[in-house]
Amino acid sequence: MSGFRRGLIILLSVAGLVTLPVAASAADLEAGKSIFESTCAVCHGVNGRPDPDSPIVKGLGTLPADLSDPLFNSREPAGDWEMVIKHGGYAMGIGEKMPPHKDALTDEQIANVTAYGKSLVDTSAYPPGEMNLFLATRTKKAFPEDEVVYKGRYTDQPGENPLKSVLEIEKRIGKRGQGILELVHVNDAARSELTDVEVGYKHALSWSEDHVLSGAVIYAEPVASGSSDGELQTYLAYGTELSSSWILQSSLRLKFPMDKASDGEAEFAGAIHYVHSPWPRKVFPGLEIIAENPFKSRNGDLEWTALPQVRVGLTRGGHVALNLALELPLSGQSWDNRVYVTLLWDFADGGFFKGW
Repeated sequence: MSGFRRGLIILLSVAGLVTLPVAASAADLEAGKSIFESTCAVCHGVNGRPDPDSPIVKGLGTLPADLSDPLFNSREPAGDWEMVIKHGGYAMGIGEKMPPHKDALTDEQIANVTAYGKSLVDTSAYPPGEMNLFLATRTKKAFPEDEVVYKGRYTDQPGENPLKSVLEIEKRIGKRGQGILELVHVNDAARSELTDVEVGYKHALSWSEDHVLSGAVIYAEPVASGSSDGELQTYLAYGTELSSSWILQSSLRLKFPMDKASDGEAEFAGAIHYVHSPWPRKVFPGLEIIAENPFKSRNGDLEWTALPQVRVGLTRGGHVALNLALELPLSGQSWDNRVYVTLLWDFADGGFFKGW
């Protein structure tokens, strides 16, 4: 069986990995409502929307979060809200106006008021923020998000040692979409230039509280002198929580050169991270496994690599983070190793210098 057919089979198989929605853990919404109205509504408003004309809100100097906005409500994990309520806004990098309530509310009460805040608006048409998982080095991320990402890759290869830099700008579109713009720059012994401009779109296909499945299409246009025709890429990306401490992500990407699609390849990627703490400003270990297979491969041999890595939360809220990875060849590749440095800025959660 050709690599192309194997890729299609796996692509369709991954598309079938859709689990039924998991019912949320039982929370006392009436108790949460009572706490919200007595403690939270004075700033956030009775219905979750703050009143900008309120003297109390004016005195804050900044408008509190609008909990009735379905995009904001859905993209924020309930666990993050519980951390903010318990430890205060400063601890999570969102400012000092939100006071801590760990001495006033029990964990059960915090869970109840969080559940009530989440219930203030219907977010069923939006992927849940719980599935906004860590950005891996090569495995594609399924959750549609607002992010700016820089990826640098240094290859230890005899005689060349090329440096590849990619700047990715990703913008949420609507309820479940994401626009993609990527600029690729290569610096090696022969050149230092912008080589490709890539544009695309990602769309969340299915989700629940414990999984998300997305599909994307990207077109890469070569801009360097003497370049060949462009390339069409498509991928499926899947993310899930295996437990409270482990997350798993996988993706299948197919690449089709525009001048000869049969010269393309399939890339299979999987990443697992150990999330040992609810505090974002920690170091989280992970491991990726990558397999690549050209469509023309007749013997079905895959080229395997492994990427041990760490994610380092740089800000208190983790919206700016660093990922360091070392890619090790497992199939006799011509290069010795690759070093990756990835800098992520989730700009939906605030400015780059916020929360340091």
